Amino acid sequence: MQILDQAVEAIRKQGANGAPLAAKLETIAAYGDQTARLWQGYLDSPGAPGDKYTVMSWVGAERAKQVHELSLQAHALVKDVCAAAGKQARFLVLDESPIILAYRGLKEGQTGPQAVQAMLAEQQAMNKHLRALADKLRTIKPVTAKPAAKAANKPAAKKPVAARKKTPAKKPAAKKVVKKAAKKK
Repeated sequence: MQILDQAVEAIRKQGANGAPLAAKLETIAAYGDQTARLWQGYLDSPGAPGDKYTVMSWVGAERAKQVHELSLQAHALVKDVCAAAGKQARFLVLDESPIILAYRGLKEGQTGPQAVQAMLAEQQAMNKHLRALADKLRTIKPVTAKPAAKAANKPAAKKPVAARKKTPAKKPAAKKVVKKAAKKK
């Protein structure tokens, strides 16, 4: 999934704490595991055959709805991970889903169980990739505040003192009174 790869790379470059985001990727992978169980459940008991055009006609509307709901939950977490990429996130297009949906067409001559088998393999590969991305995020060492500490240890540069306007020193009032009295006499 390209958008998550790009988001993880941007987060790694930032040096942010990856642990909370790794947990979100693990949750997305858990939704993928639930989807894989749904696909495996269909393969265990395929039921009545569907039409020759769509996978959903073979797996049924209820199963397709469950997968879609898992996809919506995973999509919200994908948005959170991408938003953590910061300014890079504005370039990420959230049109990919980490959950393999039932809204696919069948290839010429393909049956529902064959398509679901391929979808199950794709979902398992996606889950493995999501867990690898989560491991990448866990290995990120957060950037410490060393640059700020070094700046604090440096002596502050002296600011130039603005030129002061010199004013004549004021004489105390007692002397003025004595001088005025001396002049009057």
